[in-house]
Amino acid sequence: MRLVEREEQLTRLDRLLADCLAGRGRVALVSGALGSGKTALLQAFADRATSTGATFVSVAGSWAERGLRFGVLSQILHDTAVSAHGLLSARALCLRMLELAERTPLVIGVDDVHLADQPSLNCLLSLIRRVRSARVMVVCTESAQPPEVRSPFRLELLRLPLCTSVVLEPLTLHGVASLAGDRDAARIHALSRGNPLLVRALAEDDLPAAVSRCLHHGGPVVRHTAQAIALLGGFASPTAISRLTRVDPRAVTHALRVLSSAGLVDECRFRHPGTRDTVLACTTLSQRAILHARAARMLHEQGETADIVACHLLEGAPGRAEWVVPVLRAAAARAGRRTAFASRCLELARKSSGDSSERAEVTLDLAQLEFRSNPLVAARHLPTLREAMQAGHLKGEAVVSQLLWHGQDVDDLLQDNDSNVERWLASAHPALARWRPSDSPLTSLLHGDDTAASRAEAVLRGSRLTGDLPWVAVFALLTLIYADRLESAAAWCDRLLEQAGEHVTWQAVFSGVRAEVALRQGDLRACSRLAGTALGLLSAPAWGIAVVLPLSCLILACTRSGQHGEASEYAAQPVPEMAFQTRFGLHYLHARGEHHLATERPDAALTDFTRCGELMRSWGQDHPGVVPWRVCSAQALLGLGSPERARRLLVDQLTLTTRRSRTHGLSLRVLASLQEPGVRAQMLAESAEILEERGDRFGLAHALAELATSLGRNPRGRMIARRAWHIARECDAGPLRDSLLPDELPVPDLVALTAAERRVAALAADGHTNREIARKLFVTTSTVEQHLTRVYRKLDIRYRRDLPAGFRRRPHR
Repeated sequence: MRLVEREEQLTRLDRLLADCLAGRGRVALVSGALGSGKTALLQAFADRATSTGATFVSVAGSWAERGLRFGVLSQILHDTAVSAHGLLSARALCLRMLELAERTPLVIGVDDVHLADQPSLNCLLSLIRRVRSARVMVVCTESAQPPEVRSPFRLELLRLPLCTSVVLEPLTLHGVASLAGDRDAARIHALSRGNPLLVRALAEDDLPAAVSRCLHHGGPVVRHTAQAIALLGGFASPTAISRLTRVDPRAVTHALRVLSSAGLVDECRFRHPGTRDTVLACTTLSQRAILHARAARMLHEQGETADIVACHLLEGAPGRAEWVVPVLRAAAARAGRRTAFASRCLELARKSSGDSSERAEVTLDLAQLEFRSNPLVAARHLPTLREAMQAGHLKGEAVVSQLLWHGQDVDDLLQDNDSNVERWLASAHPALARWRPSDSPLTSLLHGDDTAASRAEAVLRGSRLTGDLPWVAVFALLTLIYADRLESAAAWCDRLLEQAGEHVTWQAVFSGVRAEVALRQGDLRACSRLAGTALGLLSAPAWGIAVVLPLSCLILACTRSGQHGEASEYAAQPVPEMAFQTRFGLHYLHARGEHHLATERPDAALTDFTRCGELMRSWGQDHPGVVPWRVCSAQALLGLGSPERARRLLVDQLTLTTRRSRTHGLSLRVLASLQEPGVRAQMLAESAEILEERGDRFGLAHALAELATSLGRNPRGRMIARRAWHIARECDAGPLRDSLLPDELPVPDLVALTAAERRVAALAADGHTNREIARKLFVTTSTVEQHLTRVYRKLDIRYRRDLPAGFRRRPHR
């Protein structure tokens, strides 16, 4: 092995060897840190000694044979072929060695002399005292010792005039560059503190072997100290290490100096991040478990945070100390996105608990945690949770909600005095609710409270996505949807989706709700994308009875966009029967009914719409914002040739709705088909105005299309038809768009417009303001206004919104 920056030490040894060959005995004590190259230096010197004709005897002390009497001495006798038979004293042994040296110079190298057994050291001292005028040289190597460590052998040796101390210093930056290469010299020097063993290891990417070697040669206390640093990390200190390893503080201080001088540690921190893994790998699993358990207790007693303590509890054997379970539960609660860590904490807490009620609560915590990622995994806890609830160890909606999610019966768990459960049931499973709570925004809305939407927004502002599925947020979103606050509902959905993070179930549910918002806004593409995402995040079995939420959106979006084959496939997917006793079941029946209606099965459609109405009335929640079942039933009745029955339903619906609600606008559109032409146009115009105001683009396109038909082929009718076509195209409502056939519709006489008027009209139709148009065309705002006035007169329209979208792309005729 090539030596770097060790020329001075070799030169000193060569001088001592020359004295030895001249008949003057010499002793060298080579000191250096772990890995500083003591053994390599001794081997290099051995080659030089043997080249002079001297006999070199190499022996070494070790931790394994430190307690073996005369272990090192026996190595010397073996290598010199001296028999110990008949030698009754150390003096006799020394005389025999001196006799050998008279024939051939003798060099004895004792590596790691600090690990030699005491009887051997005594004999070695006896020999050294007698070599002053003999051709004998003794070279001992030792790990650098702090001043307070006073080895009797070392002190005795250094007092002798024939003994020379040789110290191996760490490599300089230049030495590191010579050994490892110039490119990474600075980094390697900083990480290794110039330790040759570590320098080579870092240069050759073999740090584990070097670290293992250092720990092996450092001995038990050094090894245990390194293990404690690896386990405690940033909490390592001399006192903490001493408590953890149960080693005397003075011994720990010495071990830290050994590790520091070796370049492994700097103030109880490993210099290289890879050192920790190697140290832990050198520790048996049983040793690690013991140390982690001790570390957990120690850090808990020091008042460290639950997650820090829990990390050690998970790796150790915590037992059933009363503080263990609360710490693990607290760590799980503050785990954030570290779901796997939280799950492990709760699993261990459940195993460590000796109290039935506490164990039930921990099991519920675990079920709630797992539910966020996969409800099917959480379902394995349901039998235990049911038993715990029956035994009185648990109560509330958390268990009931999971059981119902999977379609299980909960009649035996419902208590008349549990207001939380009743409030949840009234919002999600109204068929099971026994009374009507008044403090929920959703149930308040369904019973006519006009302030419910504002209360729902207040709930959302204060909501936090913790614990079980955040039903409160879901119900608040539904309140906004049913109240026609679609823009607000969309914004809150997007915010909650962002907060959901890695919680798959939350992402799926909020994506499904967001799809419902997009559906009511008429954005069929977004609805299909969001509902498809929701359905893809969880398998159908994992969705449980809530699978009807994304399915209903997909069925309706596909139906309205003309993809009837896809809609049929979604409608054919099996749905749990209990789903029809939930609020989302109403959405599904409505979607399936509309699909039946679009595929010319009005009788099947009427059955689904009628069932919606029966359920809503039986629950006492017949709110038109949930599902417009009367409007839909009227459409089915018109298809079945029962206009009078349809009229009665529509009149009832108008009576039950506020004048500016989305359902009111839908009712006007359908009822208009039963009116005289003059009244029909008026009702359709009002319907279109309401639906535009409520943000329902699909409903608006339908109302405009029917209004255009009622107006005939006059300019206004043609302009409205074109607007309906563009809106239908934007919605991706294929059947409605194709029914309008814009290229075959009469178009305004654009020839009457001047080139300047066409340019202004085109920009206005694309949504630009007068000021923006003036800036683009380099004219005054007044000029733009004059052009638009003439355009309106020539095209026989009254408002900017009547300008056809895509005006600029129409060919001139």
